[in-house]
Amino acid sequence: MDLNILITTAPFGNGHKMVATALKNAFINKGYSNVFVVDLFTEAHPKITETIKKAYIKSYDFGEAYSKLYYGSEKLTDKKVIELYRNFGYKKLNEISREFKPDVIINTFPILASLKIKSHLGENIPVFNIVTDFYAHKLWFSEEIDKYYIATDELQEELKKMNIPVEKTVVSGIPIREAFEEAESISKLYRKYNFKKGKKIILINSGAFGVFKDTKKVCIDLCKNKNIQVAVVCGNNKLQKLKLESLGLKNLKVFGFIENIDDLYKIACCMITKSGGITLSEALAVQLPLIIIKPIPGQEKENALFFEKKGAAIIANNAYQIVNSTIELINNPSLLNAMKKNMKKMYNKSSSVKIVEDVVESIER
Repeated sequence: MDLNILITTAPFGNGHKMVATALKNAFINKGYSNVFVVDLFTEAHPKITETIKKAYIKSYDFGEAYSKLYYGSEKLTDKKVIELYRNFGYKKLNEISREFKPDVIINTFPILASLKIKSHLGENIPVFNIVTDFYAHKLWFSEEIDKYYIATDELQEELKKMNIPVEKTVVSGIPIREAFEEAESISKLYRKYNFKKGKKIILINSGAFGVFKDTKKVCIDLCKNKNIQVAVVCGNNKLQKLKLESLGLKNLKVFGFIENIDDLYKIACCMITKSGGITLSEALAVQLPLIIIKPIPGQEKENALFFEKKGAAIIANNAYQIVNSTIELINNPSLLNAMKKNMKKMYNKSSSVKIVEDVVESIER
């Protein structure tokens, strides 16, 4: 039986789109070729979305404002104002559905319009949500949603408290690219990127928007230690890349957008990063201990606190703490190993495959 699979996503951070792509590839690998991914926000309201996106990036500078928006919106889930959000993108999604005739809608972002879409027979189309963080904002949840794919057993317990039946939840982990689960020769990767053997590599992932302001200071301070090498990924932030390259530090390598970022994860001994759900899942896949840069209140803070509690990350709130915590960590092999073991326990392997198999089984039942 071939299925029409509609996956919705959003442009806020790279994570949601990466989950959608990982899932699409997993469906195709299983022989399901009719998979359509739609960035509903951009497709439905490009101008509004661009404004929201800019506000989202700026929210990193205004943690308190973002906190109010994030936690405040949880309290609105049962109010009339949420109806505006429930209708966001409905017209576009309905158009796509009439043409594509999906057998299932899978959301990688809490898009409530999907609950209103009917099949050509006037029946409800099954709606499944993939929660892309280690904490679940209430916008993800509605009694009308047929199934939730979540990251952890702890999250499943939280959902039970919210009266969501356990049979509606699957602890699958968060889908990531297959490359993170593929073994590589470390010495081969050292040669590929021209790193010096015998020197530990610290990876700085400055995020999709390069929002971390103190990257330059952290690089300078870390590079004073001649026994380490620092690799910084700037993503699409060309200005930051130029600034860091102009420092002329011998033990610093600066990357822009890098397709095979999993290579760097595999050879690093720890990573300095923001705490987005996808980045954390990728780190779990390769057991890469984390120094989490001051998380903004909201899902990033909740993710960071969960990882800290599990002994998989250290939270650092300023450049001084980042440098100190990183140096202390790489000079403490027993702590590094303990963190790696904790991450191995936390990781759910082959999330995309698990989700695909469960989706197909649920629909064909």
